[in-house]
Amino acid sequence: MKRRIPDLRSTWFRVLGPLVAWSIVATASAQDASSGSGKLIERPNLGPIAPGSLDSNLPPSGSLQPNPFSIDPGIIGGRRRSGRIPRPGARGFSESNVGGPPALPDPLPGVAPPEPSDGPPVGDISDLVNQDGPADGLTLDAALDRLKTANLDVLALKYELPQAQADILTAGLRANPLLYFDTQFIPYGTFNTRLPGGPTQYDVNITYPLDVSHKRQARVAVACAAKRVLEAQFADVARRQIANVYRSFVDLQSARIGLRALETLIQQQEDVLKQVRRGAGPKKKSALEAEKLEIELAKSRAGLNDARDSLADAQEALGLLLALPPDETERLEPRGRLRALHPPLPSRDDMIRAAQANRPDLAAARLGIRRADSEVRLARANRLDDVYLFYDPFTYQDNHPFQAASARSWALGVTFPVPLFNRNQGNISKAQSNLGQSHAEVTALERRLASEVRQAYREFVAARESLILVERSVLPRARFALDQAVSRFLAGDLEVGDYLDELEDDADSARLYRDAVFRYRRSMLDINTAVGVRLMP
Repeated sequence: MKRRIPDLRSTWFRVLGPLVAWSIVATASAQDASSGSGKLIERPNLGPIAPGSLDSNLPPSGSLQPNPFSIDPGIIGGRRRSGRIPRPGARGFSESNVGGPPALPDPLPGVAPPEPSDGPPVGDISDLVNQDGPADGLTLDAALDRLKTANLDVLALKYELPQAQADILTAGLRANPLLYFDTQFIPYGTFNTRLPGGPTQYDVNITYPLDVSHKRQARVAVACAAKRVLEAQFADVARRQIANVYRSFVDLQSARIGLRALETLIQQQEDVLKQVRRGAGPKKKSALEAEKLEIELAKSRAGLNDARDSLADAQEALGLLLALPPDETERLEPRGRLRALHPPLPSRDDMIRAAQANRPDLAAARLGIRRADSEVRLARANRLDDVYLFYDPFTYQDNHPFQAASARSWALGVTFPVPLFNRNQGNISKAQSNLGQSHAEVTALERRLASEVRQAYREFVAARESLILVERSVLPRARFALDQAVSRFLAGDLEVGDYLDELEDDADSARLYRDAVFRYRRSMLDINTAVGVRLMP
């Protein structure tokens, strides 16, 4: 009989030892797996989501460097530019808007931006802005299609969506039951009639937490709301990336036209210089006057490097957005007219209503209200902790030391918290404050959105009127004046200085026209960005 008790104990130890060791290892693994998250549901890191950002303390984007999403923390679409087009200095090749994209995306490592240079004047580009470009060139629609499937930043952000779905799965998981084994009344020796005690007792307990306040359902609601917000934020990131492609594509068109116009100008100057060397031009020309023509031609040739660098920078910027290989980036040519026609434009009020219905950043802010309301309900559900149901299906009492039959029994119990002090008051108040903040953010974003649309509309109207004025009043007269100046100069009726002055005036007019077309085309595409719908081709 004395040997039976140690045998029974050793049997318990052999059974319980592996179970205890397994539970310790499983608990440690679960803690290691969850140590990186810190909390069950986290806001996804999308980088700056402006305007209408739902998060203010956003960490760096990590793998999204250089980050093209942080270029414009203020107004996204319809940012108003100055109505005046700067007039360059004497015979200056203005940096204007053909020097590559303004800041989209950041320069690649090791590629320094070109130094600004006055350079040579540009030639007549009235025909170039109406050309479609090479037949095998990249159209704007093709660029947008490739953006959706090849842009690495967009593809990286897509991983946030399955992560949000995983958060929903995590939020819906039920709590695990607890399995407990114990042995009580173990004697220091043995129990007998002279030293009564015990009897030694062996228990198997099961404890299951009961979510009586429906915290799990509240967590799932918060996770689902967070995913819907994330989807809207992702759509807004796509909208702003499309705006980046708009700008980079127009920059590439402008840079290509600037280079072609400069090459045409150089050819014209070479032709004039050849005729002068053959005897055409002023009847009493001096060596100094011929030298002036050669100097002017040398200035134009020197500007070719700047124009080529501008084209290469524009190709690099668009190629980075479209994830093109370097060899394809170097051969990238745009197809499509810079002087594009536009369909009838809706009224300003209709555009504002369309923006309020289609802008994904506003949709994300409105969905943020639902998420904040779900967080309030979750905070209220967390006022009461789980109730623990205790069930002991097997209790064995060893009465062999007393020469009696052993007994078996079961037990049932409940453990519940008493919320006397901590009723989650602070988190409830914080969630309610966040809900009010979300309402205020939506109101502010609606006003900002309407302002962006109005600014984009005014900019488009101003750019269109400026372009019409240049096309009707400036460009035809500049063409006529230059043709007359070349004819008179070659006929000997115009001095070299006067001819160079006419050449400078024509360069200013051509530059004014190019910048007006550039501004007009950009204002068209900015309307698409401001409204969130493609109204312009």
